[in-house]
Amino acid sequence: MKKIGLIALVGLIILAVAAIALPGNSKMDASGVVKLPAPRTDGGISVEKALSERRSIRSFKNESLTIDEISQLLWAAQGVTDDKGHRTSPSAMASYPLEIYLLAGNITGLPAGVYHYSPEGHNVSTVALGDKIPELFGTSMNGKADWRASAPAIFIVTGVFERVNKVPGQDLSRFVHVEAGTASENLLLEVVSLGLGATYTAGFDANKTRECLGLVSGQDPIAVIPVGRK
Repeated sequence: MKKIGLIALVGLIILAVAAIALPGNSKMDASGVVKLPAPRTDGGISVEKALSERRSIRSFKNESLTIDEISQLLWAAQGVTDDKGHRTSPSAMASYPLEIYLLAGNITGLPAGVYHYSPEGHNVSTVALGDKIPELFGTSMNGKADWRASAPAIFIVTGVFERVNKVPGQDLSRFVHVEAGTASENLLLEVVSLGLGATYTAGFDANKTRECLGLVSGQDPIAVIPVGRK
């Protein structure tokens, strides 16, 4: 058997085993797509209470998150809210330049790996299997231990800048950063509603992050948000 064929076979076996490990409310198909549990749109706490209780949490318990919590957090950041395709955060010119990625380390019902979120289908597609959190955040930029490595899940907000830079002679890149801020705040408030902990971080190795996520040229990481139980 040729090497490429063997690699493909091994990949399919890994995906099949991962699918068996998933609970009944989520399923990974042969292409590595996981349908997430439906997000809830009521319950939780008030916006005012979430704003009042939001704090930057930089240490987490050694406990897993659930796929239901992951589903809710992804939806809060970029989920679709109506049949017209509107999302939870506003977008200039309805360009939707953001893409959300998940580094799954310790999530019940979801194999460790790198995932890309699709708002339209409310699912995640597999970029790579295996826990990449220690690899990407084993040490901080100053060479010390990085507290983010203890997070069971890390959300990464990226921007595809060409989606907004459509007006000749104008650089509208700032719109992408503004939108990344609104999406990140949505996620952080949902974190509070779920009784979890997180903080927004912007200090990271951009090149290593691009490589880990498999980003194409013109797509850059903007925010890294570790989430765990406090």
